[in-house]
Amino acid sequence: MNRHLKKMWLVLCCWMSLAFCQNISHETVNRGIEAFFMANFDQAIQILQSAIIDHMLSEEERFYAHLYTGFSHIRQGDDFEIARSHFQQAITLDPRKDLDRTIIPPDLCDAYDAVRNSTLGCLFITSEPHNATVMLIEPKKNQIERQRTPAIYAHLPEKSYQILVTHEGYEIFSSRIEVLAGVSDTMHVTLTPKRKSLLGRYWPYGAGVLALSAVFVAVTGGSGD
Repeated sequence: MNRHLKKMWLVLCCWMSLAFCQNISHETVNRGIEAFFMANFDQAIQILQSAIIDHMLSEEERFYAHLYTGFSHIRQGDDFEIARSHFQQAITLDPRKDLDRTIIPPDLCDAYDAVRNSTLGCLFITSEPHNATVMLIEPKKNQIERQRTPAIYAHLPEKSYQILVTHEGYEIFSSRIEVLAGVSDTMHVTLTPKRKSLLGRYWPYGAGVLALSAVFVAVTGGSGD
């Protein structure tokens, strides 16, 4: 019976490693992950660390190399700070990547998520009026993420961000915010209605006429003929 269970366990481990590794093309990283699923944790650490040090890896491959090195240290009963260090390096590479709990044991997912939650921040943005467009801008990477209020930005690395909130008929709101590790912050934005121009206030078609006039001048070159 024990031999039968052991055989079933080995088959299950092989299936999980193959299911996981099919999206990772780097052979050394694959071998390290396979060693982890076969419970050869010391071997997994050696293989994955050699991949991290000696090989040119993509960000995704480096992410999983650090992730499974951390998992292997946990399974060996090593100091958790070693695993934490590898998790933090993985988080730096892809802070918003969620782990597949159908493949990775839940206790390891929980350990990783605990480090991620203590390393990253969260921002909740509401507005008046509702359903405004929020743009979270990371200046150094020139990345923009758009949402509608109420908006939740989770798993944000600790740094400074630019916030823009827009809504038709209202002035644009702009602000800079510092996201802190392990902190969930809330921002409420009350937008200011746009003031009509003097012409638009007394003649509702005035703005449209001016716009058409500007287009006409641009097309004709200002010629009166």
